[in-house]
Amino acid sequence: MNRLARVHKYLSCFVAPAMLFFAVSGAWQAYRLNDSRKDGSYMAPAALQELSKIHKAERLAGAAAGWFRAGQLLLAAAFVVTAMLGVVMALQRTRPIWVVWACLAAGVIVPSLLALAARAG
Repeated sequence: MNRLARVHKYLSCFVAPAMLFFAVSGAWQAYRLNDSRKDGSYMAPAALQELSKIHKAERLAGAAAGWFRAGQLLLAAAFVVTAMLGVVMALQRTRPIWVVWACLAAGVIVPSLLALAARAG
């Protein structure tokens, strides 16, 4: 178990900066804070516009695009592994165990309901 915890700790430290960046930049993009309005009523800050380009990676070409996408894939794989290790450790260390299952279920159900509600509205 100590080995799992050690791998989880180091992978978490590796992916945390990217995870935080993509979470925060995704949040401001959800509210379109990176897009200026055509009528001029809102001008997006240059920093948000530039950082959003990184988040989307839609304008990268050539070798830069390949390396960036490879880095994204590496980060995604590391995130999946560390998340799975965290769940395994939670299942092994948490009592009562139903709390872990309830949190996992809520992590699936709540976003699903929000997505359905957004689609319906």
